[in-house]
Amino acid sequence: MGFPLPDSGEVTEDSGVVGGLISTSGDVDYFLTDDTGQWTAETISGAYGSTLVIDDDGVWTYSATNDHPSIAELDDGETLTEVFTVTSNNGTTTITITINGATDPPCFVVGTLIDTPHGPRPVESLIAGDLVLTRDGGAQAIRWVGRTEVALHNPETAQKFQPIRIAAGAFGPGVPDRDILVSPMHRILIEHRDAELLFGEPEVLCSANALINDFSIRREAVDRVGYIHLLFDTHQVVTSSGCASESFYPGTVGMDGLDIAQREELFTLFPDLSTLPQSYGRTARAVLRGFEARVMRDRLLPEPDAESIWAKRNSSIR
Repeated sequence: MGFPLPDSGEVTEDSGVVGGLISTSGDVDYFLTDDTGQWTAETISGAYGSTLVIDDDGVWTYSATNDHPSIAELDDGETLTEVFTVTSNNGTTTITITINGATDPPCFVVGTLIDTPHGPRPVESLIAGDLVLTRDGGAQAIRWVGRTEVALHNPETAQKFQPIRIAAGAFGPGVPDRDILVSPMHRILIEHRDAELLFGEPEVLCSANALINDFSIRREAVDRVGYIHLLFDTHQVVTSSGCASESFYPGTVGMDGLDIAQREELFTLFPDLSTLPQSYGRTARAVLRGFEARVMRDRLLPEPDAESIWAKRNSSIR
């Protein structure tokens, strides 16, 4: 008499989305014995708008809602896990599903002012060869500029690409010195007394999406957005309106977010990227994972009296 074996599968956020769902399938088996007709056919609900459907032969299909909030906030390298218990005539076993996070390349929104040796310039006016002031290397030449226009009429697209508005003073007086817009995965340089205590680094990079507090950092409802990528020979920290943030980092995630023509341009400039994405080098600062960045976000919230001032400001501009 055979006994049921465990099985597993995985899905990846934003990969192979059909009807708003990400899916995978498999066939759970018995050990060294035919399991045809031995399983209990059923549909089991999961935690992420998800279901696992199994037939009496052990063939199963798993589907999850791609824009479920818990999935949408996953960063690259982060995962969620669901474990389903399925039943056969010879006992129960489990099917374990791993949900992999994926992120989009960080970029500036059209209109953002970037500090250069000749003063602030709109990011869309910059071209390859122009000099930009960087935190670590002084004036550095741009090697490549990427441009993307995104329509946000579709709810799924809006959830993924809607820009983040960082209000003036969100990180302290003059930081930034005016409201700025960035892509959700654009990483902001955070300097805070608790950063070294918590993460062993005085400065860390946190995605704008993880810093949302619906107060001074929040999503911006727009119908269309233009994003600009700035790439240097190495990953850099640049300044826009008093706020330090990253340049484009062409790792696996960054490259996957570009279209074919943009990737080919980069492969011409950096041939090793086509086979070895890590050849570009390390990020300019340690990058916090989503849950770590949210710890920093909570330490950036203003004192109650400051919040009252912000509330008055917001009500006056509505």
